[in-house]
Amino acid sequence: MTGTNAEINSSTGARQRETRKLVSIEKRSVQILFFFLLASVWFQSGSVSLGVVLGGGVAILNFRWLWRIAEKVFFEEKKFYAVQALLKFFVLVFMVFCILRFMKVNPIAFVVGISTLLAGILFEVIRESLRTERKGNA
Repeated sequence: MTGTNAEINSSTGARQRETRKLVSIEKRSVQILFFFLLASVWFQSGSVSLGVVLGGGVAILNFRWLWRIAEKVFFEEKKFYAVQALLKFFVLVFMVFCILRFMKVNPIAFVVGISTLLAGILFEVIRESLRTERKGNA
C-alpha cells in the first residue's frame, strides 16, 4: 500500500512540475505576443496588428489543446487520444486557412504571431538551463 501512495505522490509531483513549466511557457508567450503587438503599432496597419494577434492566439490555443491531450496520454495513461490529436490538427489547418483566406491579415505578421510560442519555449528552456547550472554550482 505504501508503494502505491509513493507512486501516486511521485506522479502528482511530476505532473505539477510539468504543469508549472507549461504555464510559464504560456505566460512568456503571451508576454512576447504583447511585445510584438506593441511593435506592430509602428507599422500603423490594422492588418499587421490583427495578423500578430491572430497568429499568437492560434499558437497559444494550439499549445493549450496539445497540452491537454498530452496530459491525458502521459499522466492519466489513456491511450486513445490519437483521434483527438488528428482532429486538432485538421481544426488548426482549417483555422489557419480561414484566417489567411477570408480575413485581411498580413501573412508575415501572422507567422510572426505564431512564432511567439517558439520564442516563449526557447526563452523558458534557456532560463531553466541557467537555473539548473546555478543550482549545480552552488
